[in-house]
This record gives sequence, C-alpha cells and structure tokens, in this order.
Amino acid sequence: MKRILAGVAVAVLSSSLAFAAADPMQTRYDNTVTVTNAKGEVTKLHYNKDGTVAVVMPDGSKASGKWALKDGKLCVTADAGPTAGKEQCNAFDASKKVGDSWELTGADGSKSKVAIVAGR
Repeated sequence: MKRILAGVAVAVLSSSLAFAAADPMQTRYDNTVTVTNAKGEVTKLHYNKDGTVAVVMPDGSKASGKWALKDGKLCVTADAGPTAGKEQCNAFDASKKVGDSWELTGADGSKSKVAIVAGR
C-alpha cells in the first residue's frame, strides 16, 4: 500500500512539475518586466496568466493589452494609444528568470535593456 501511495505521490508531483515547466511565461507572472530605452525611460509590464498585460509607462500613465506566444516570439497588442490593435512581437527566451537582464533590438533598430524584477 505504501508503494502505491508513493507511486501516486510521485506521479502527482511529476505532473505538477511538468505543468509548471510547460508554461514558458511562469517567471513573468507575479513579477515585473522592465524595459529601459536609450533615454533611460523605464516601462513596466505585468504579465497575467489570463493573457492580459498591464503596463506602467515612464510618465506613470497606465495601459493594458493582451499577450500571446507565437512562433517563438512574445507578442503584445495594446488596447489603446498609438499602437492600439497593432501586434508587436519580439524574440522570447523561456530560460530568462528573475534577476536576468538582456538587450533587445526593436524593429526600428533601437536598443533597450529588459529585466525581470521580483514582485510587482
């Protein structure tokens, strides 16, 4: 009986770990992704499990939108503003975790620093 229970526990734990690993956005939820442009202006993004994203612009104004992973890219579509309804996609690396930072080159050639910061 103990072997059966141990087997069930291992199976449940394994499926839980597989589920967590299966969500490549897991490190973004409950944390903040910061994007710092060449001028030093910081935009904060809060990704939610339901496919929505809340954005705090450098001036403190707030925006919202939707996100999706498509063909190895993270795509965000703003609900309002100058890019409303226009999907913007960038390369996505699921191995990035809290504390990591990297450089991102925009479609226009501009460079930004991206980081995942603990908490919201």
